[in-house]
Amino acid sequence: MAEPGGRILVVIREAEPLGLADLLEALSPEWEVLTCSPEEADSLALPEGSLAAVLVAAEEMSEAWAAQWKQRPRPPLVIRVSPQAARAESIPEGPWDWVLPASFPWPRLRELLSHRSMDSKPAVPVRKVLLAGEATVGKTSLVHCYLHGAFEPRRRMTVGVDIHVCPVEVEGMAVRLVVWDVGGQRRFAAFRDLFYRGAAAGALVFDLSNRLSFYQLIRWWQELRAHAGSIPLLLVGNKADLPREVSRREAEALAQAWGTPYVETSCVTGIGVAELFRTLAGAALQATRPEPE
Repeated sequence: MAEPGGRILVVIREAEPLGLADLLEALSPEWEVLTCSPEEADSLALPEGSLAAVLVAAEEMSEAWAAQWKQRPRPPLVIRVSPQAARAESIPEGPWDWVLPASFPWPRLRELLSHRSMDSKPAVPVRKVLLAGEATVGKTSLVHCYLHGAFEPRRRMTVGVDIHVCPVEVEGMAVRLVVWDVGGQRRFAAFRDLFYRGAAAGALVFDLSNRLSFYQLIRWWQELRAHAGSIPLLLVGNKADLPREVSRREAEALAQAWGTPYVETSCVTGIGVAELFRTLAGAALQATRPEPE
């Protein structure tokens, strides 16, 4: 389960993830990072007290929008990231708690968020892993199902990437997976190579009820091999609760050809979801040396 206060919302224009790659990399070991576009920001339904901070990198978001967060019982830090800002400035009486320049050294953001953070030095191994595949195959829903044990039928579209912190236990060993949930739309292709760096393992997800998403796997396989190297990969057939367009035999044949494990999942029934994350964690651990204590 995600820990309360462990989430950061980044409001960002779709053209901007490239400029915030360093920010996402700095935050990802400790916080679950959710991204949304300005158009989606007003309609987000997030539980009270679930956010440590809201970072706004879209200039069109108004001060009135920022001020609404101050009215919550457990308000998050509300931070504007502005190319016009010359330096970091604290504004405790205004709608923004901080205004940061785009050149801000993002590892220092931990200091601003330390009162809301999870353990700054996790006692368990931390591994970055990827969820990749076409848009709408259910990557974000898989993470939500794993963390919250439920299917959320109305999901927003991932803008570039979301980052989720998933605790997993593998053969009695606790592991913290930092799951980079990569947006599948073609317009994000230019950013994805930056999101892939440092990953220990990945999962290629397709929709069992959508044959086209299965055919597109070859493109994702080539992209991950080109940008993430020879990391271990897992093939995942999602939406097993729906009428099939792809048989298990076809999927297993592809997995065998690529030399990868194959898992079928359903976010509606929960089948295979825990197995997916255990398998992904095991692969990530085997691919990297144990971290020094």
